[in-house]
Amino acid sequence: MLSTLQKACHFVCLVFFFMNVQANLSSSSSCSHDEASALIQFKSSFTIDRLSSAECDDSGIKCYPKTDSWKQGTDCCSWDGVTCDIITGQVIGLDLNCSWLHGTIHSNSSLFHLQHLQKLNLAFNHCKWC
Repeated sequence: MLSTLQKACHFVCLVFFFMNVQANLSSSSSCSHDEASALIQFKSSFTIDRLSSAECDDSGIKCYPKTDSWKQGTDCCSWDGVTCDIITGQVIGLDLNCSWLHGTIHSNSSLFHLQHLQKLNLAFNHCKWC
């Protein structure tokens, strides 16, 4: 049988273990500075124009400028339209459909700096490829 003191020590060790695990998970699940910068740069290559997503209004699809939530110095994993891997924090998805985007995506776009990107949705915007 364990004494009361031994039980208390085990409990304290268990609490510290779970606190350490939680701290490691939360710190690893935020996006990197490089990925956030690439997204901010990508955002700056567009103008916001409601008419660029007019088809969404006609179809009843929720339409708003998702990139308005993209602010320097905040975790890009919390930005509208951005999906991150829950373990690594790497950006794995961008869903910017119906986001009022108007502009050109050049072959040297910062979008290509998102090395782990698996899904990209730019539907119902006015994007040109060069």
